[in-house]
Amino acid sequence: MGFDFMGDPIDRAMLVETPFTSSLRNSNEKGVWTTWGGYGMPETLAGIRQEARAARSSAMLEDKSPLVTVHIRGPDSERFVNRLIPRDAGRISVDHAYYTPWCDEDGKVIVEGLLFRLTKDDFFLTSCAMDRWFNQQRQGMDVGFEDATDRFGILALQGPDSLAVLEEATGQRWSDLRFSRGRRGRIGAADVHVWRTGFTGVKGYELWVPPAAGDEVWNALAATRAAEALEPCGTAAQDIVRVEAGLVLPAIDYARAGPDTVKAHSYGLAGAEYFASPFEIDLGRFVDFSKPDFVGRDALRSESRTTGSGRRMRALRIAWRELVEAFLARDELPLIDETVRRFPPLELTSEGARVGYATSVGWSHALKDMIGFAHLPATFPIDGEPVQVRWPDDGRVLAAGVRFGPLPFIRPNRK
Repeated sequence: MGFDFMGDPIDRAMLVETPFTSSLRNSNEKGVWTTWGGYGMPETLAGIRQEARAARSSAMLEDKSPLVTVHIRGPDSERFVNRLIPRDAGRISVDHAYYTPWCDEDGKVIVEGLLFRLTKDDFFLTSCAMDRWFNQQRQGMDVGFEDATDRFGILALQGPDSLAVLEEATGQRWSDLRFSRGRRGRIGAADVHVWRTGFTGVKGYELWVPPAAGDEVWNALAATRAAEALEPCGTAAQDIVRVEAGLVLPAIDYARAGPDTVKAHSYGLAGAEYFASPFEIDLGRFVDFSKPDFVGRDALRSESRTTGSGRRMRALRIAWRELVEAFLARDELPLIDETVRRFPPLELTSEGARVGYATSVGWSHALKDMIGFAHLPATFPIDGEPVQVRWPDDGRVLAAGVRFGPLPFIRPNRK
């Protein structure tokens, strides 16, 4: 029996397969599986360290097919999208992708994700379902939307060697494809849509693959000479790589606003305390006030003009040796999981008082440090009084010092 990322028991017989499940099953040396939205996913295959290193130094393949994909279409699709995002949708050209938050009237983030434009009137959003929100906001516009998650598999090819692998597998040149742009290609007999994007902060691509061609595309990529150091990657390694890149997840690093929230668990990230504006989760650069109108504009403008309002998300480094020493002082084996800790948030305290909380805490093999995201009042002096993280352990609470800094931990290298 395993557990999914929300902590619920997994019945393997009920798990849905993706177009790449059989290839992942053949590559899964550890045999550790989890679930993502009902799909069975490998948590780790060869090992977190090896997989995360491949993303930084060679290349990795990860199955992203469970990402909820929404098809937004119709004559008013651009106007509809432009009303709902704080970026200018009119500037999204065909085969262009935007990373953007979607906010409610109070300026709180409903979700953030990638918005792709395939034609003049066709957009695809990969993030979370927002059916109720979309229905509330369409206001008679000639626009429709539907779940397109099962129309294709999404395969992430990321890392410094990703270009060489892709060019060898397709027999095409891709070095001229700009970041956040897409183009169609062919791998074997399969037509694929290649996007210059990813969730790792490194150079890479995402491939939209016809479901029936999953194994063919996977095998073609893995068989290239450039793929000698290519590693299949599970959810655990990808999770710490995205933290290193400063990338957040809904319901993990902030509570989703709006009507389409996931079912709250008693130990999860739920409640108004954890709602966040884009400014509070390091996404303020994606708010464009030159747009005359969008949902949440007034609230966000007011927040931007109020000095020191709200929270800010900072890079967090934990003095993990203090945790190790606390275990050793009790003659216990130090038990600090190298996977990213998702629930519940960890309290940050100063002189015994709570000053904030931490999310997405995990061990970075690249940095040789325990890192995560600190959520603190905007005016909190990060170089001021000492702050500690409270680390629960078997009914007890350990404490360790922390340091703060700017995000991301590792600067993106997309060249």
